[in-house]
Amino acid sequence: MAVDQLVAFVGAGNMAEALLRGLLGTGTVSPRRCIVTNKSNDARLRGFAAQWGIGTTRDKAHLMREGDVVILAVKPRDMPVVLDEIAPHATPRHLVVSVAAGVPLATIEHRLRGVPVIRTMPNTSTAVNASATALCAGRWAAASHLDVARRMFGAVGRVVAVPEPLFDAVTGLSGSGPAYVYLLAEAMVDAGIRAGLDHETALHLVSQTVLGAGKMLAESGHDPAALRARVTSPNGTTMAGVRALEEGGFPAAVRDAVARATARARELRDAPARPADTQPL
Repeated sequence: MAVDQLVAFVGAGNMAEALLRGLLGTGTVSPRRCIVTNKSNDARLRGFAAQWGIGTTRDKAHLMREGDVVILAVKPRDMPVVLDEIAPHATPRHLVVSVAAGVPLATIEHRLRGVPVIRTMPNTSTAVNASATALCAGRWAAASHLDVARRMFGAVGRVVAVPEPLFDAVTGLSGSGPAYVYLLAEAMVDAGIRAGLDHETALHLVSQTVLGAGKMLAESGHDPAALRARVTSPNGTTMAGVRALEEGGFPAAVRDAVARATARARELRDAPARPADTQPL
């Protein structure tokens, strides 16, 4: 279902690009109902305009006048400056949606009094309509605001509601998760090449294997341990490979990766705010 409101993006980095690609590609947002600004990269804004036919601006006041749903797709350290810039123009008619890791609702709502805010944590798989997105609503966000956010992020993947105290864990798990899978895929492709396959063949096989396993996990309703058991015959080839992963500390390494990313999200949340007199976004 399309979103009728004009969607304004503050920030034009990787997450904004991924979300734009997904929203525009599915028709959830029309290019004529989309406008973007960023900090200083004019070439990137021109590229967005040329690629998708969306509006661009350097004027935050103009962006806020035009926008109904305002997506804050900026680095956490830049959020104080962004909030200072948009606060004079933000009103209760706006819906502000943050995709910034480690920035709590209270930080945004303190500056945008009375403005509906929804915090989200998607991942870059929005670009292929396969994101895992967690969201939670702020104190001034109504059911209608949640519906808009669910429609937007539901068009580019799966959406789950998660209490805000668990958002650091979401960041460490699904927010950073694609990188863990890509690292696994890199190692699998390299192993295939070492076993004699050419790079293209190994990459095709690994890509489809990751896709198929993810699809089975998402659609079968079975626990991953049960799915693993199904393909692990006693004393077979898969068991030999799984044992090598276990002996190499693979499960523990994955758990440590999520724990460290979660801790880093907490550090970002607790870091001192950057002064608002730095270069504007």
